[in-house]
Amino acid sequence: MTDPYQQQPYPGQDPAQGHPSGPVPSPGYPSGPTPTPGYAPAPYGAPMYGAPYAAPYPGGAPLKTSGLAIAGMVVGIVALIFFWVPFFDVVAAITAIGLSWAGMVQGGKPGWTGQGMGIAGLVCGILAAIPAVIFLVWFFVSLSAVGATCAFYC
Repeated sequence: MTDPYQQQPYPGQDPAQGHPSGPVPSPGYPSGPTPTPGYAPAPYGAPMYGAPYAAPYPGGAPLKTSGLAIAGMVVGIVALIFFWVPFFDVVAAITAIGLSWAGMVQGGKPGWTGQGMGIAGLVCGILAAIPAVIFLVWFFVSLSAVGATCAFYC
């Protein structure tokens, strides 16, 4: 019985001779590149250790996100949620508008991102300032109607 894992001869090859010692180039075609002495290519599927890595960022340095834009957006969302707190929301809305504006300016510079977050913080800050002012006016009107204004001035 023959070994099933033994290499079978190529068509046209005499099985008694075995396989040739190396690849035989076809007539009229040049042979492939000669291998470098001391170097053997890795077999298919084997990991190639020592292969050079590609540059992590081929286009240059990575872009930086503006921290001012992030802070402005977060403060704007907080101000939008807490519009009913009389004094805190006015301060938070003004802070969100200022931080978002500075973040938009910084995000517009080369190498920086974050203009979208700056715009979102600016919109949230403006939308939070409108009900905050209305609620603050309502708060003072209701205090004056009750007669408790002495609590702030006395």
